[in-house]
Amino acid sequence: MKRLTAILSFLLVICLCVATAAGCAVNFEGRTLKGGRVGEYYSDTIAGGGDLIYNLEENSHLPYGLTLMADGAVRGYPMEAGEFTFTAEAIDADNNVITADFVLDIEGAKLSYVASALPDAKTNEAYSQDIGTATGMLTITYSLKEGSALPAGLTLSEEGVLSGIPTQAIENASFTVVASAQGCDPVEATFTLTVEQGKIIDETLGYIVFDEAFTMPDGLVGEPYSVNLLGAAYGVPGIQYSVRYLNGSGLPEGVSYNAELFLFSGTPVNSANSEITVRITASAEGYESVSKNFTFDIVDRVVETNRFEGEYVNLTGKKGAGYSSAPGGTDLIQKTAAASGGFFLGYLNCAIDFEFVVTAEQATSATLVLNLGSEVGNFTYDSQMFSITVNGEELDYTPFDVKQIGADTSDFGFTRIEVGTIDLRAGENVIEFAIHDSDKATGTFNAVGCLFDYMELADCTGLSWRPRVGNVSGK
Repeated sequence: MKRLTAILSFLLVICLCVATAAGCAVNFEGRTLKGGRVGEYYSDTIAGGGDLIYNLEENSHLPYGLTLMADGAVRGYPMEAGEFTFTAEAIDADNNVITADFVLDIEGAKLSYVASALPDAKTNEAYSQDIGTATGMLTITYSLKEGSALPAGLTLSEEGVLSGIPTQAIENASFTVVASAQGCDPVEATFTLTVEQGKIIDETLGYIVFDEAFTMPDGLVGEPYSVNLLGAAYGVPGIQYSVRYLNGSGLPEGVSYNAELFLFSGTPVNSANSEITVRITASAEGYESVSKNFTFDIVDRVVETNRFEGEYVNLTGKKGAGYSSAPGGTDLIQKTAAASGGFFLGYLNCAIDFEFVVTAEQATSATLVLNLGSEVGNFTYDSQMFSITVNGEELDYTPFDVKQIGADTSDFGFTRIEVGTIDLRAGENVIEFAIHDSDKATGTFNAVGCLFDYMELADCTGLSWRPRVGNVSGK
């Protein structure tokens, strides 16, 4: 019987071989795979050659986090330490099966945690600092070491964020944080934090007053933004703050409001598509609430260019005219492949104006070029229909023709037009375009509006502007 079993096993191996001049190309035999470490990417293979499919035998398993692929590859991030033996199957096109045992040794991960210097905190001011900086695993949790204490008013999250509103000044407060992860020995780091005396808030008036000096400053894309509401109002103890957005779509990506810390913070990755107005309400139990509106902006960095895209102008408060609607703000922006940046300003079939603010390094002149289209037919534009003003002086230009190219947004085309020469002064220049009501308009429209792709100031260098890139975010 043993002899018969051996013969059958031999024949099965032969069936799984692909004959070549050099011999059998399939060599599916058990072996020890290369070692790995918990939390580190692992890749090896059990494939023996030939056109085979591989899978685990029933009741056999790999370390958690690793997967056996159909081509024999073993890949993933192991999350278990130890020596593992597993049985795999190799299956050919005729469903012949052969098995082999493999050994895989996974070492435990080694966490590393080094304390960093912490910025000072202040009493009565929100504080937030990420100290979850341990390395060695994908998922690490943090906790305060038993017997260690944080400065009053601060807490530590499992993600390693130290935050809160310090209530007492203290110098060089020391505390130890433990970093833990599955399959690893925990490690510790000891931090030192000084809490300075912050603003003294008057709580004796008996009513709530907003501080006249409090403002919401503008922010810059790519730069950390932080505004602490604590102290924005005073007069009574225990003031709480709530925030309501009055226009736009709230805060741009990267910035958020923490309702527990009363803190706006983050690093914006996009500009706001309009100025942001928030209504901040200060309230305290037993006292009448007080609300006040604040307006601020998150703007893009200055860009050096001589082409200025229409979709990046400030459209706050602008209202257009469509065939069946009156879109406003960034809804004036339409999309088409033929436009320079993929977008253009449309719905300009009513009295409306918009401007570009361009900075020149020195006084100079430039050729004003416009890339325009039409959705209302072919027209000759003159200053009565379409005026251009440079630094408060209207430009006297020769009328030009704009033809309609395409029937709808998907295939609109544009015509590049050299309007004339304009003079720029050193520093800031405001170039304004205005669509005027016209008796040439038809239907429900009051004006013959163009499709505005871009403005270019040709034959000129040393120009820059601050585009509002957030206008097209999500479009």
